[in-house]
Amino acid sequence: MLKLATLTLSFLVSTFVYAEKHHEVNVVYPQITETNQVLSLSGTVEAKQNARLALLQSGVVSSLLVDAGDVVEKGQKLVLLDDKLAKINVEQARADFEASLATMQEVQRLFDEVNELSYKNVVEKTLIGERQSSLSIAKALHARAKAELTRRQEELSRHTLYAPFSGVIASRNIDVGEWVTQQTVVFTLVGHDQLRINLAVPQEYYTAFSQPNDISVTVIPDLISIQSIEAKVSRIVAVADNVSRSFTAWVDIEDNPGLVVGMSTKVALTIPSSAKEIVWLPKSVIKYHPDGGRSLFVVENGLAKNLAISVVEQKAEQVAVTGISTDNPVIVSGVAVLTVGSKVTIKQDNK
Repeated sequence: MLKLATLTLSFLVSTFVYAEKHHEVNVVYPQITETNQVLSLSGTVEAKQNARLALLQSGVVSSLLVDAGDVVEKGQKLVLLDDKLAKINVEQARADFEASLATMQEVQRLFDEVNELSYKNVVEKTLIGERQSSLSIAKALHARAKAELTRRQEELSRHTLYAPFSGVIASRNIDVGEWVTQQTVVFTLVGHDQLRINLAVPQEYYTAFSQPNDISVTVIPDLISIQSIEAKVSRIVAVADNVSRSFTAWVDIEDNPGLVVGMSTKVALTIPSSAKEIVWLPKSVIKYHPDGGRSLFVVENGLAKNLAISVVEQKAEQVAVTGISTDNPVIVSGVAVLTVGSKVTIKQDNK
């Protein structure tokens, strides 16, 4: 009797399990679609030219000609050092130069005179040699005096700092009367004509950025008065940050509509994609895993198979996914009760 009851129970359990593992499901069939992906990022406006300026000469600051916030032009004077001693050195060097020039000219005259007499055989050859030697020495002394004058003039010019390019003085770090050296940063100069946007692009898009000219870029400034700007990706840095797992891309702004260095902007990058097997599905069919992965169920040989996919776009309650083969119908109903290997049957009205 007990044996009969056990067999009956086993039969009922088997029947229940069999029935439970057969599911009628609705499916959708993936279609190959051409699509462009739009990547939205936030970026920061920065200048292509950004320099921390220092003088080439140590000294005491005698005059500051600009301040933070001033717009300057290339070659404009920015700061002066006390140059009294430098000017004296230049005058002394100039006097030595002029004296050496006069000496050389006189020795040249004497040599020419003796050399002319030598053709008449009225002077000793030794005298000609002496005059030739004196002329060589005079020329050498004059060349040294000329080099010294050039050095002193260069030294004097280094008491003035000039703007290496046009831009805005972002900061001033010195004041009149301070002693500065070649290592002292006196100003920070930021170019305002050539701007770019610094973007941190997720590493998974690195391959897409291998052809930056194919990417359409729209810059949306965080300013009410400025409309969107069409731009282009000018350069990428092929090194990923090991913390953010992103790489740097720069977007050039050809005509500055009023952006300022340091501003934030939104950037929409349209990345052309090749033909991909993309299908729009209800969000409810997607399984979200703790590690960030996503998957769904497809029908394969009458069984439910778990397939890893990527979500490329979302709209309301729909998602666009890739990673699906057109050979495998995607299950869109009864997902909550399915497990890997569940036996499934596609509903007749869905075929």
